[in-house]
Amino acid sequence: MIDITDLRNNPQKYIDLIAKGRGDAKRADISKWLKLDTQRNELIKKINKKRNKRNELSKGLKGKPSPEIINEVKRVKVEVEELETKLSQIEEEWKEILDWIPNLPLDEVPDGVSELNNVEIKAWNPEIGYFDETMLEGCDGSSKFMNDQGSHQDEMFKTLPHWEVADNLKIVDLQAGAKASGSRFYYLSGDGVLLFEAVVQLMWQKLLSEGFIPLYSPLLVRESVLYGSSHFPGDADQVYKIESKNIEDSNDLYLVGSSEPSNFAKFMNKTLNLDDLPIKLMARSTCFRSEAGSWGKDVRGIKRAHQFEKLEMNIICKNDLEESRKMHEYLLSLNEWLLQELKIPYHVINMCIGDLGYYAAAKKYDIEFWTPSQKCFTEIMSNSITTDYQSRRLNIKYKNENNELSFVHTLNDTAVTHRILIAIIEHYQQSDGSIKVPEALQSYIKKEFIFKNKL
Repeated sequence: MIDITDLRNNPQKYIDLIAKGRGDAKRADISKWLKLDTQRNELIKKINKKRNKRNELSKGLKGKPSPEIINEVKRVKVEVEELETKLSQIEEEWKEILDWIPNLPLDEVPDGVSELNNVEIKAWNPEIGYFDETMLEGCDGSSKFMNDQGSHQDEMFKTLPHWEVADNLKIVDLQAGAKASGSRFYYLSGDGVLLFEAVVQLMWQKLLSEGFIPLYSPLLVRESVLYGSSHFPGDADQVYKIESKNIEDSNDLYLVGSSEPSNFAKFMNKTLNLDDLPIKLMARSTCFRSEAGSWGKDVRGIKRAHQFEKLEMNIICKNDLEESRKMHEYLLSLNEWLLQELKIPYHVINMCIGDLGYYAAAKKYDIEFWTPSQKCFTEIMSNSITTDYQSRRLNIKYKNENNELSFVHTLNDTAVTHRILIAIIEHYQQSDGSIKVPEALQSYIKKEFIFKNKL
């Protein structure tokens, strides 16, 4: 949620933001909200005035009040109820518009309305290391310097797409997943599971060494939690709802698409100590997404699925942009550490205003690995600064250096998902059809190559 006082005092910057393609222009009608806000404030004043009058009149009801006083009290009471009904109607629309107003982007976020306006800020591959700035251009300038083959193939041959290799080795079964649950479901089997778990363990141990606190978080959450993390109302079509009749306390519950909402909800309505900040959290969870809007896209393989595993990183820090930026770069460094340990080529892009994604994001990096079979980059990690947008909704505060209450800043980061398997398969496939296990994972999986599984 944005700062309402700032919206009242500086509405034009929000109007300009919506005009740049951020958010839903019809639902986030700033001009209409300002009119409703004026009406709301006027009604609140009238109601308070009427209530004061009623209280004064009520004092005259002691003893034997006159019929005139009794009638006047009744009349004022009816007037208050009518005004409260009108206020309730206005506040419903007032709040609905407010809920659709996105967070203000930081100054360094590029202008633009689509992924073509994103800005490539760095690129890396195991042969070159970090690319020189002259090799970066637009949203994917480094692509022309990436190899058309996997970086760790044993000889020259055309890189096969991950779904072909995975199917040949029987480590991913898309057909069985479709038979059991429908499209965009799959089974990981045998070494496919072990390979993914090895990556998770590699990153898990790294995060533990960095002082991250592991959480086991609920996969089902209340609507207020998804609203608080700003996944509602904007991304409501991505979420699966569980019927309340099947829940013991008859509350509607929703399957999470990330442990982020659950993790931050742990601190909902709390006041934290300054000395405890920053709080660094990590959680492994099964995630669920409808992928509405992507039907017909990426239908082959495991790039887009309704169910997947994810290792999430979250940070709660002071309400200070310098601190938030520092934490944002820190999270990015952890993403890069993992990909460099696995020797997977990638680039990092600074997302433009129109491509920031969910409404809480004030700045967002996407980390995309090079996909040689498709000759393009594929998103594998993402991290965002959300400033105090989420903490206002979740009511997470701390006492700052001046002992004043302030809303915290929050950050989120995708550390590992099943997409890491795509990257490994694309870059480590061998001429005999096997997959070489990245050196960093061999101590976890206890083998050097993955051959055809039995199931």
